[in-house]
Amino acid sequence: MKNFYLIILLLAINFCSKAQVTMVTNIPKSIAPSSNLNMEVKLNKGSIANFSKYELELPEGFEASEGNSKTGYFTFEKNRVKIVWVTLPTEPEFVVSFKLKTPSTTGPVVLNHKFSYIETGVKKEVIGQQIDVKIDPNGVSKTLSYLPEQPEEPVKVIEANVPPTPSNTVAPSTKTLLATSEPTIASVANPVSTSSNTSSASNDGLTYLVQIGTFSSDPGKAKYSDLGKVTIEKAGAVYKVLIGDFNTKEEAFKKKDDLVIKGYNGFVVTYKNGERAK
Repeated sequence: MKNFYLIILLLAINFCSKAQVTMVTNIPKSIAPSSNLNMEVKLNKGSIANFSKYELELPEGFEASEGNSKTGYFTFEKNRVKIVWVTLPTEPEFVVSFKLKTPSTTGPVVLNHKFSYIETGVKKEVIGQQIDVKIDPNGVSKTLSYLPEQPEEPVKVIEANVPPTPSNTVAPSTKTLLATSEPTIASVANPVSTSSNTSSASNDGLTYLVQIGTFSSDPGKAKYSDLGKVTIEKAGAVYKVLIGDFNTKEEAFKKKDDLVIKGYNGFVVTYKNGERAK
């Protein structure tokens, strides 16, 4: 009899460990209309490893496009975001992201999301907590990243009289939704090579590029191919996406403004003889 109860207890523990899937989003409770947000979902999948799917049902008027799907396959059809994995990332907790554009109309909306997976040939679902959001002109227009090294997505075109961000810093954040600790970023292990970034260098060996993103895994060049010359630089444990290769800062800042219009919030960085200048 004792052995019987022990078996039941072990089965219950095993079930709970796999069923404890959690989904947390960084979407604010109140959002400004017609805003371009970088929405992130922190997934804790525990020991689940095989075929899985995350789904987010959006009301009419919302639009979504691919961000970082963490080896998953992203689609947006019939107001539904889907990220499908044949094999999940190995870490028990990870963050996926996608770009979310809010509707121009105002008022309360409800978002629903769920996570489904296959276990021993049986499909199982975990229904996430309902996400209540209000589209309001006074709502926020930016979201706080779970990955502090990732720059946030732009919301509006930067006005011409706003001074540009210094080339080697990121503008201080005014976000207040979540609090995260600053990661420790290793020094650049393999900076952009001289051959790829000095082809159009000035006489001083200086070139200027626009950095539009920092990721924990290599995002690949394909999704940025329509933005111009793309360089992926590995800096310690992160990957930086750089666009262009310009002789002057004026050209680089013009490209940065063009990228903002296309939905990419970047900043100009300087390279000297193929190495990032301090």
